[in-house]
Amino acid sequence: MGRKVKNIIILALGLSLLISCTKTTPHEFILYDFESESVLDDIHWKCHTLYSLSNLHAVHGKKSLKLEMFPSSYPGLSPSLKYHDWEGYKSFCFEVYNPLSENISLVLRVDDKKQAQEYSERYNKSFTIVPGPNSVRIPFNTLKTSKTGRPLELENIDRFLVFMSHPDKKHVLYLDYFRLLKH
Repeated sequence: MGRKVKNIIILALGLSLLISCTKTTPHEFILYDFESESVLDDIHWKCHTLYSLSNLHAVHGKKSLKLEMFPSSYPGLSPSLKYHDWEGYKSFCFEVYNPLSENISLVLRVDDKKQAQEYSERYNKSFTIVPGPNSVRIPFNTLKTSKTGRPLELENIDRFLVFMSHPDKKHVLYLDYFRLLKH
């Protein structure tokens, strides 16, 4: 084999190694930050729920999402997820501000299968949201289906929802900074 061919092979191997090293997952991936009106187009509208951008209680940037939930079955947030591959990250996080003087219960639902929407085939967890600022962090090693405990397929996350179950009165929350973290 000639010297030129060996140099080309070494160069090709070096380039492929360099390319593979640059395909790393960023330390943080922001799913929703609510900084522009266009993000409201990504939210599935639901009866008994109002959405608007607010200058109050922003954690990242200058705006948050004001979420008004009225008495009904499951009012809340259901954004259209554009990034479905959560593999390579360790946790899902978001911020909630509760302006009320009482605790409320908020539910997070995560689906990894578009076809299977039964309760037993998705992640469901309730969180107590205290008055004031709250950080919600879900480590991916706990992201398992409700009934069988099957780990969700992180490379195939179909959607997530944040909602209340059957509130008996109107509740207002401010949501911000939905993100995936590597640590």
